[in-house]
Amino acid sequence: MALFRARLSIRLSHLTMKRLYYFLGILLLLSGGAFAQKITTLSPYVEQQSQPYVNITKVELTKDFTILYFTLDYSSNPRSLDDIILGRRSSNEEIEIDPNCRLYEPGNAGRKFRFVKAEGIPVAPQKREIRPGDMVKFVVYFERLEPGIEVFDMFEGRDQGTKRYWNYFSVHVRNPKRPLPKKQPTPEPKNEEPPVITEKPKDVPPSVEPKKEVAPAPQLVTLRGTVVDAKTKKPISARINYLVPIDGNGLDSMQLSASSGRFRLNLDAGNKYAYVATAKGYFPSSGAFDLTQAKGGQEIDNEIVLNPVAVGEAITLNNIYFDISKFDLLSSSFAEMDRLTQLMRENPTMEIRVEGHTDNLGDFDKNMELSQNRANAVKQYLVSKGIDARRIEAKGFGPTRPVTKGTSETERRRNRRVELVVVKM
Repeated sequence: MALFRARLSIRLSHLTMKRLYYFLGILLLLSGGAFAQKITTLSPYVEQQSQPYVNITKVELTKDFTILYFTLDYSSNPRSLDDIILGRRSSNEEIEIDPNCRLYEPGNAGRKFRFVKAEGIPVAPQKREIRPGDMVKFVVYFERLEPGIEVFDMFEGRDQGTKRYWNYFSVHVRNPKRPLPKKQPTPEPKNEEPPVITEKPKDVPPSVEPKKEVAPAPQLVTLRGTVVDAKTKKPISARINYLVPIDGNGLDSMQLSASSGRFRLNLDAGNKYAYVATAKGYFPSSGAFDLTQAKGGQEIDNEIVLNPVAVGEAITLNNIYFDISKFDLLSSSFAEMDRLTQLMRENPTMEIRVEGHTDNLGDFDKNMELSQNRANAVKQYLVSKGIDARRIEAKGFGPTRPVTKGTSETERRRNRRVELVVVKM
């Protein structure tokens, strides 16, 4: 009898455990959807960021949001030479997040994911003061990235004077595409006999088929291109910065990494997009993707040529501007000058000659003087940025070295230029 009771007890215990596992399984199935709604990437790989002391430590993708977790370590923010010259970074600093910041898919300006809210940091115009040694952790919410976008940019703004923005380019996260729903089999129509009509049908007005809505034509243009070496014509790894129009007639600065030398962009038709391509060991190249005459759905090929930095190489600084008959650099020249400054820093033994040129209109001696003063202005800007003056020679050639002998305004404009020649590496 005791043996029977022991066996019965073991059997009941076994049944109880099976029911418990079954119940837990049902709970997991019911809650599985909730677990699947959050995708977390710890310490995401960021190819480039504007401020090294503000880091993204985690990215969470929920059903509704893209959540970025930040750590700001103010003690690890070194002052650069530019900061010292321009007087940036006092002992204390004010921080905030700009509500106009957004996420983008690199190379696709049409896909943007807007700011929603922030925690742990004020939203502009509100500010918070921090002191050297402070560490601040904060969280920023954006609209949910579309599934399948596993690399994104965060753009807050362009630096203005002492105001610095936090921008991150090519942030890598896990965000797989959702599986397509299984297609349900279409039931076969049953062969039913038509009904028998016993009464005379009333007059029925002729049926009018609804007008089919015509889908709007696509407005995006696919721009495919290659960045190549001017000498070898082979693709080279490069980075492309380009400006994109936004609401309110503003511009956003976007960045694209072309690690293989090849790139692909989806841009709105009808616009012109200024760009600058840079690569280590090469002079920067600027230009514009002109889509003013392009149509939506069109595919366009483009090639960007970069000249290698080598002794004897000369390039024209196309974006250096002066007022007529004057030699003060206009503010629109500063971006080009800053790229030249960065090139000098990346090649600390490089020595250059800055050459000023004019057209042949006006007094010869005055043109010679003007070209020398313009070359001097470029040199002075570089020196103000910390470049050793002994590495830069400034020389004016006036109208003596034209690139074209035409007399039209377009050709004369080509002769009015500033060139850079590498003298020593």
